[in-house]
Amino acid sequence: METRFCLALIVGFISFFLSTPATNCQETIPNPVHPMPNGSSTVQATTCTENDGKPCPRWVHELIGQYPPSQEPGEFETPRDPHSVRFWTYRGTQDPPLRTNREVFHSKIFLASHIGGAIAMIVASRTRNSGEHWRSATPVVAGLFAMDYVQFRFVGAPNGIAAPVCEMIHYSRASSK
Repeated sequence: METRFCLALIVGFISFFLSTPATNCQETIPNPVHPMPNGSSTVQATTCTENDGKPCPRWVHELIGQYPPSQEPGEFETPRDPHSVRFWTYRGTQDPPLRTNREVFHSKIFLASHIGGAIAMIVASRTRNSGEHWRSATPVVAGLFAMDYVQFRFVGAPNGIAAPVCEMIHYSRASSK
């Protein structure tokens, strides 16, 4: 049962990191078609082609619209100003992420709380009468780390450090039995 959980956790991590697109990575093709004095101004630049390399029919363009999508003002969110993010800052549903990966993994409070939780788990697992074992504690700590990463980056810092603090308390009490 525990090995299945570990495998599911690892597959979940890999799929999360591979499926998460990097911000601002979509290449946009500038619209090279300018309205001509005698021409139609409704012509749009597109990269839509069929399998044989021919441009898509007009009805496809009418159905799907501009491809790739044109960048309209306000369509894509700008990155958040890092100086506006504090410990108690929470993210709204339409806001960009609070922190980048670099900011999360360079945050002293995030790293200190999770390292403290891992050390408490190691001590409790090595203590004879604690009732904690490596096989059951390691997946829990890894899962909490993954969830806390998401919380710290996208929701708010207090949510990202609450679990490792509880983890330290739990494993400290277990190792002191």
